[in-house]
Amino acid sequence: HQLRTPLAGLQAQIEAWSQAAHDTADEPHLRLPKEQIFHLRDASRRTTQLANQLLALSRADATTAATTPMHCVDVQTLCENVLALYLDQAAHKHIDLGLEVSPAQVLGHEWLLRELLINLVDNAIKYTPAHGHVTLRCAALPPEQGMAVLEVQDNGPGIPPDEYSRVTQRFYRVQGTTATGNGLGLAIASEIARTHHAELHLESAHPGLHVRVVFTAQTERGWPV
Repeated sequence: HQLRTPLAGLQAQIEAWSQAAHDTADEPHLRLPKEQIFHLRDASRRTTQLANQLLALSRADATTAATTPMHCVDVQTLCENVLALYLDQAAHKHIDLGLEVSPAQVLGHEWLLRELLINLVDNAIKYTPAHGHVTLRCAALPPEQGMAVLEVQDNGPGIPPDEYSRVTQRFYRVQGTTATGNGLGLAIASEIARTHHAELHLESAHPGLHVRVVFTAQTERGWPV
């Protein structure tokens, strides 16, 4: 938190400076050329994202069902709210951001599950090329299969199957990746899934990546039956 607060203030100032550069021609009173201002803006955004991701990892590490009570979370509403956050970003890349949901509930920490889904959607939009598609799904499962399933599927470049076991490691990035990132998105999702006794699966979508989070059946205390 001590790192995130000053970064937020710094980014707000840089965003305002960047907007002013967008709205004016290169003039002598601008101490930096527009290109340098935009590079500074992008760097501040990446640094802020890294701070937020590290905080999310810390929260996931420190939060367990044994120390913090779990509550009923409406997964359908969670998907709808996170999708709304990314409509503008998807539209900017002309990506079809879709939603296929049905009522589903799990026991968990809503703010952590929101972080899980944000990282999955952010990754999908970041790596999916322009005019591609990203779809969020959720559904309840039959009792013998678990509680619910949460999915994010895209038609981006995907991940080689032999890399699946490595991409959930912190700071690991697939060789040849060109999009900016910190190698933390899938690590955060995996850690939060583990905290919720859920299983995170990576599958090829031919092309693209299909991420499935399967929540196991749980008792009222939040532990697997």
